[in-house]
Order: sequence, then C-alpha cells, then structure tokens
Amino acid sequence: MLDHTAVARQGNYSPPASLKETFSKGVSVAVMNHIALQEQIRGIEWAHTIDLGEGVVTPGKWPVNPHIMAAFDQIDFKGKRVLDVGTCNGLWSFEAEKRGAAEVHSVDYLTHVGYWCTPGYKLAHQALNSRAIYDPDLSVYEVEQLGRQSFDVVVFCGVYYHLKSPLQALSKLRSVLRTGGLIVIEGPIVLDSDRCYAKFLYRDAVPDRSSWWVPTRRCLTEWIECSFFDILQEFPEADPVDFKSVRYRSKALVKRLLDRETAVSKRNVILARAVARHDPLCSKQDPDLLPFME
Repeated sequence: MLDHTAVARQGNYSPPASLKETFSKGVSVAVMNHIALQEQIRGIEWAHTIDLGEGVVTPGKWPVNPHIMAAFDQIDFKGKRVLDVGTCNGLWSFEAEKRGAAEVHSVDYLTHVGYWCTPGYKLAHQALNSRAIYDPDLSVYEVEQLGRQSFDVVVFCGVYYHLKSPLQALSKLRSVLRTGGLIVIEGPIVLDSDRCYAKFLYRDAVPDRSSWWVPTRRCLTEWIECSFFDILQEFPEADPVDFKSVRYRSKALVKRLLDRETAVSKRNVILARAVARHDPLCSKQDPDLLPFME
C-alpha cells in the first residue's frame, strides 16, 4: 500500500508555496501528501512506468512490457527469493514483491551512467513500502557475492545486449540460481530465423552507444541452452515501438529512415528453467557451469 506520509518525510522536503497555501486552506494531510509525492515524481527522470497506487503512476519512458508481465504470470513468486538484474527504477522488483516474493535483491551497475536511475528507485521503494534490497554497484559478473544457487527466480530484462560478455553473464546467473529455478530474459533479436549469429555493434550502435551485441533468435536460445537452462516458453515477438512512448516511437522511425534498424526490430521474452544435465555438444565447459554437468 502507498505510504504517502513516509514519502513526504523523505529528506528535508519542503513544500513549495502552492502546497503551503493548500495547507492553509485546511486540505487533509492525506491529500497534501499525495500532492507532495506528485511533486517529487516530477523532479525525477523515469525509465519505468510504475503504479504506486491511489492513481499515482510514474511517467516512465517505457510503458510496462506486456510480454514480461505474461512471463511473470507463469511464475509462482510466493515465498521465493528473487534477483532482479539491471533493476533501473525497480519495476520488476516491486512486481515480484506484489506477487508474494519473500526476498528481492535489486541490483544494477550505475557508476558509468551517474546513478540516474537511483532517485526513482528510492522514491518508488519508499512509496510502496518495499523491503527489496538495493545495490546499484553490483555488476552481473559479481552476483555470486549474493550466494551460489541461492535464488529461486532471476529477472534479466533489458540487459544482455548492453554487455560485452553476455555468455559470461548467463553463466554467472546460472551459478546463483538453484536447479529448477526460473529465469526471465528479455531483449532485442535480429530478424533472421534460420542462422545463428550475433551482430556486434561497436561501430554501428548509433545512437545507442550502450549496446554491444544483438543475437538472432536462434543464437539467443543457444546462448541460454548452453548455459544450462531449458527454455520453457517464448512469448510473442514484439516490436519495441508497440509498448514505448511517443518519444521512442519517433526515435525508432528516425533510425529506420536512416537505415540504422533494418535488421533489428523485435524484442523477445523467454522463460527458462535452470537445469543440471549432460551436454554432449560441449567438451570443455565454463568453470562456472561445471557444477551443473552430469
């Protein structure tokens, strides 16, 4: 439930003159706190669209992805320990809590982007009375610090294409996920259904310089499978502009007109289960994955 009073007390918040005038007119504390929260929301840059309750929704650049939500619908979060990698403003961490997760770790690595996501995460965390544990300085390559094979669910959405070493990241995530646990993976794919390759975007990632790799669908599924995950379900491929803001729709149109996005225009959501098995296709395995070879 939304705790407007707690949010209004955050920091040394001082209501602007318009709000002080509202107080003088005898408006209730609850209404006043609602207005104060809205004022704080407007002062933050938001990536995620988060429902804070009582009609308050953050103005995120990205509307909620219905395909990730559909993947969440297939998971029983009750009593589970969840790791949300690349949490940004925390949308999926808070969604896991809403669905009954017992413990949620929200991690990101924000030193290179000036921690711009953190104010939004902290405000939403407080407004929702969240118990999620936040670490904005933990790389996906370091998640073993949180405990090997200790998580029931991993959320890995909007991340792999930003990494120089996505396969290493998948190995690290497998190492912290118990066998039988579930992972939700989301990101862009190249529209080539038959071949197995990934586009390397060092020179071509214009205007998004944060992207390194975009795989074909087959390549992405093989990345996942060779990391000791069995794919349970793939959700309908979605054009990113279908669930992004007007700003992002315009940006996508410009990229296509400039021929910057001729081959990459879909995003995939995959739900997979962590497994231990014999892998006849690989004779020399990543050390992180040796415990899962039978």
